[in-house]
Amino acid sequence: MPILIKSAITNHLVELLPASERRLLLQYCELVELQFGAVLCEPNQDYRYLYFPMSGFISLVSKLKDHKPLEIGLIGNEGMLGGTLVLGVTTAPTKAVVQGKGTAWRIELVMLQQLLLDCPQLRYIIQQYLFVLMAQLSQSAACAHFHELDQRLARWLLMSHDRAHSNEFHLTHQFLADMLGVRRSGVTVAAGLMQQKKLIQYSRGQICIIDRAALEQASCACYQCSVDQYHRLLGKLAPDTAQQLLTEQGAP
Repeated sequence: MPILIKSAITNHLVELLPASERRLLLQYCELVELQFGAVLCEPNQDYRYLYFPMSGFISLVSKLKDHKPLEIGLIGNEGMLGGTLVLGVTTAPTKAVVQGKGTAWRIELVMLQQLLLDCPQLRYIIQQYLFVLMAQLSQSAACAHFHELDQRLARWLLMSHDRAHSNEFHLTHQFLADMLGVRRSGVTVAAGLMQQKKLIQYSRGQICIIDRAALEQASCACYQCSVDQYHRLLGKLAPDTAQQLLTEQGAP
């Protein structure tokens, strides 16, 4: 039975919808908690639910035989999990794991399939987002091949910060190593240098962003390219409170 949840809408794709389509979508959504470590879908298996995160973030993970998992993308409140549904494909291309706890609008696969037929703007916005996501995945592949570890680490920290909606979030050295497809020792050295330069504070997996502007300077150009691509097609997100406080007040 459809459930209508009265809550502030903070997913950007949902915000872009005309009021009539937004109301229709949310009638068939439920507000759920995203628990750290929860697996939301497995590759080559049918989606059961699609997710529009409002806070927290979801990691897209690829796994090759005899190799550790590699993170290839992040989804936060700028996007959704399950955008390939607009292509008529009901199976997930990758594994999706919650890496930052939060909340999301969740909708059953069959309901979103029907809404894509009834809501042309919803279909168009998801198509636009899917193109952006594909471009970001391509950018990530090139970045992993050509750029230095410290630049790539800065990029992933910025991406995580964008989606965490907090200056502090939990990322272990092992998880960062898996994200970047490198040895844990390399991440330990790179994160240690960032801490010495007072870009971040790091203790027992808890990361605090101290100087975001300097972190952006330390990143490769891939971070800004991905942001610009998103803005061109889907507009700018509402200002992030955590980033505003970091800019206005300085590090905690």
